[in-house]
Amino acid sequence: MSRGPVSSGGAGPKLASSSPPFEFPSYYTRQPFFTVQPVLNTRKKQSQLWGDLIVSYCRHNKIYELNLTEAATSPLFCNTTINRKLSMDGIVTFIDDLVQQGNAEWVDAREKNRVNIFWRKIDHWATLIYKWVSDMGMLGNVLTVWEIQNGENSQGQEFFELDTRVLMKALGVLEREGKAQVFSGTSDENLGVKFFAP
Repeated sequence: MSRGPVSSGGAGPKLASSSPPFEFPSYYTRQPFFTVQPVLNTRKKQSQLWGDLIVSYCRHNKIYELNLTEAATSPLFCNTTINRKLSMDGIVTFIDDLVQQGNAEWVDAREKNRVNIFWRKIDHWATLIYKWVSDMGMLGNVLTVWEIQNGENSQGQEFFELDTRVLMKALGVLEREGKAQVFSGTSDENLGVKFFAP
């Protein structure tokens, strides 16, 4: 599971976390929750609950990418208290639903083992970033990707330390909307971004 800003040449995931433990919802202790339900309407509700749990868990732990082989034995999908775990088929099923909703994207669509999790949809990240730039009076100026992710002015913002891949997708949305232009750099973090007034 990858956490924090990740670049193509980055080190492995950070395993330590200083945040308080994640509080699982009450339905996480119910055994049927860990079995894919055969009745369609029940399965839709179950998928929504799993989707909410996956996104909330990843947001809390700042996880941007799940390796399903590793995640299958993690507390997210394995409740040792009631001795239940979600099958790999079930995990893939509910991740597929998240992909359709825009909250996830397969890294390896054929194997379906690695998936990017978006706590917010990409267009929402784009809106947050653009609003921040506008509120800061920085429209018309050039910022680096690093400044957006890690700069002093972005501390306290939801996108502070946002994963590079997610940030680049959000900037791509703003480019397509004519609100930004990305300039080349020596690495993703050194890319320049100019933001335009609407």
